[in-house]
Amino acid sequence: MMLWTLQHDHRKALACLEATVPDLAEKACPPHYAIVTALEFLTREHLGRQVPDMEWNDRLFRLVCQLVKASYLQDIGHCELTSPLQKVVHLLLRHPDPIQAETLYGAVVDSGVRLLPGTLLEFILKFTQIGRPDIGMDAFKRMAASPADVSYDVVQKSCLTLLRSPFASAERYRVQSQLWTAILETGVRPEMPMLNAMILNAIEADDFQTAYAISERARVHGIRQNTITFTTLLKIALHSRDESLVEKIMLMAEEAGALPRNNQLLFNLVTTIMQIALTSGTDDSSQLSRYRFMLQIYARYCDVAPLQELGIWVNPLGSSNGPGPISQPSPQLISMMILSYLRLCGRPFSIKQLYHRYQGFLAQNHPLIAPTAETEHVGNAFLYTLGQNRATFTMCSTILRNMLVPPASTNVKVAKPTTRTWTILLRCYFFNGQRAAGEKLIAMMRERGFEPNIVTMNTIIAGYAKMQDPAAAVDVMQQLEPAGFEANSYTYRGLTQVVNRDELLNALRNVGGATDQFREDAEATEDSKAVEIGHVPSPQASPQASPQASRSSQGNIFKEFYQPFEETKDLGEATGRQPDLLCQIEPRGKLEPSALQGLLEGDDSYLY
Repeated sequence: MMLWTLQHDHRKALACLEATVPDLAEKACPPHYAIVTALEFLTREHLGRQVPDMEWNDRLFRLVCQLVKASYLQDIGHCELTSPLQKVVHLLLRHPDPIQAETLYGAVVDSGVRLLPGTLLEFILKFTQIGRPDIGMDAFKRMAASPADVSYDVVQKSCLTLLRSPFASAERYRVQSQLWTAILETGVRPEMPMLNAMILNAIEADDFQTAYAISERARVHGIRQNTITFTTLLKIALHSRDESLVEKIMLMAEEAGALPRNNQLLFNLVTTIMQIALTSGTDDSSQLSRYRFMLQIYARYCDVAPLQELGIWVNPLGSSNGPGPISQPSPQLISMMILSYLRLCGRPFSIKQLYHRYQGFLAQNHPLIAPTAETEHVGNAFLYTLGQNRATFTMCSTILRNMLVPPASTNVKVAKPTTRTWTILLRCYFFNGQRAAGEKLIAMMRERGFEPNIVTMNTIIAGYAKMQDPAAAVDVMQQLEPAGFEANSYTYRGLTQVVNRDELLNALRNVGGATDQFREDAEATEDSKAVEIGHVPSPQASPQASPQASRSSQGNIFKEFYQPFEETKDLGEATGRQPDLLCQIEPRGKLEPSALQGLLEGDDSYLY
C-alpha cells in the first residue's frame, strides 16, 4: 500500500506515515527502514519543488522529531540514528526556520541518540547562519567527543564556520573569543586557517595589536603562515596608514616562503601602498615617494623592463635587491603600477604621451603589457585622469573609441566599456561643463544596454550641482527610488557644490526628508565650515566652492578600480574593540586557552 501511495498520491503517503509513527512501539508496525525510506523519498520530492509547501515542511519536521524521540530506538539497541534518517535531517536543515532547527536538535539531544559527524556539521552550519553559535558550539563538542572517525577536513571546516559566525551583535568579538577558547578545550590543534580566522576577527574589531600578535606567535612556534595571513595583516597597515608595516609584512612573507613567486600577494602589497596614498591626502612629493616605494617592492621581485618601456619607471626609494630570481610580472600587477603612476605622479601631457605608448604596445601585442587591456581598469584609469584636466579631457572620446574598436592587429581580447567606464566618462563631461555631451552620453549608454547604477546617478547629480542647476540635480535625485536606489552620503555631498543654498533647499523640499539629510551631510564637508546653510557666498568663490565635495566624488569612482584582498573580501562589518582574545602558544605549537593579558600590555596608541 505504501509503495502505491508513494507512486500515485504523496499526500496520502504522508498521511499514512503520520498515522504510523505514533504507534512505532507496537510490534505490528512496519519496519523502521521502510518508514524512514518512505520519509526520505517524500522529503526529496518536497524540497525539489520550486516553491516548497510550508505546511508540508512543518509536517515533515514533526515526523522526524517523532522518529528521533521514538522509544523503540533504544528498546532495540540503537544508539545512533540510521543513515537514511540522517539523510532526511540533512535535507531538512537546508530550509528550516530557526525554531525548527532548535527543536530538531533538542529532540536529538533529549533522546540521547548519536548523530554522524556529517550531520552534526550540518547543524553547526545552520546554527551559525541563524546567529546561534552557542548551540553550534554544543554540536561541535558532541562531534569532538564522538567515537566515530572524524576527518581532519570536517573538524577544520566546523572550526572555521564557528569562528567566522556571521551573526550581528555588539558582543561579536567577545563571543568569537569564547568560541575559540571552547574549541581549544576540545583538544583541537589549531592550524593556520583557524589562526587566519582569528586574525581577521581581531582586525574587524579594530584590535590590531592582537591580530599581529597571533601572527607572530604562529611564526615563532612553527605554524606556517600563508598568503591569506599576509593579505589579512595588510589590513592593519591600511587602517593605521603605516607604510613601514607593509615592508615588515613583505619580509615576513619572504621568510615564510610566500614570496617571491606569489603574484597575488605582491599585487596586494603594492595595492596597500596605493590605498594608503589615496587616503592620506598629502602633497605631491609624498605621493611620489609612495610611488617610488611601490617601485622598490616591484623591482625586488619582478622584471622592470615593462615599466621602463612604458616610461613610468623612476628611481625606487631604496634597495630593490630581492631574495631570489626575478620573475615576469602579471598583467594585474602591471595594471596596478600604471594606475598608481597615473594617480600619484602623472602630469596631463605626460599621461597623454603614455596613453599613445600604451596603445602602441597593444597594437604590437607586447607579451606583458597588451594583456592588461583584457580588463577595463587601465582604460578607465586613463579616462579618469585625462578627464580631470580641461586641456586633455577631449582625449576621453578617443579612449572610449579605442575600447569599443581596438587595433585590428592586436590578438588580445580588449575589454569593452562597463557601467563604471560610462560613469567615469559622464563625470569627465559634466565636470568640464559639457552638459549637452553628458546628456547625450546617458542616452548612448542606455542604447548600448547599460543602466545607470547608484554611482552613475550620484555622478550626474554632482555634475548638475557643479553647473549650478539644483532643479536638474534634484530631479535626478527623485529618480533614485523608482530605479531601486536610495540617496546616500555621496548624493548629498554632490549637492553641496550648489552655491545658492536657498534655491537648492527650495528644490529639496519636494523630496521627503532630503532637506534635513542635506543639512547633516553639508555640515560634514569642508566647505560648510565657512559657508552657513542658506547663505549665498560671494561670486568669486562659486567656481571652486566645494573642493572637498569634488574630491569625494572623484574618490568614490576611483576607489572602485582597486580590488585588493581577494581572498578575504566581503567578510563583514567591524565591531567594537573587546580585547579578550588570543591564547598563548607553547613551544610544541599547541594553543592553550589562557587569557591574552600579557600580550596586550603596552602602549598601542600609535595604531590610532
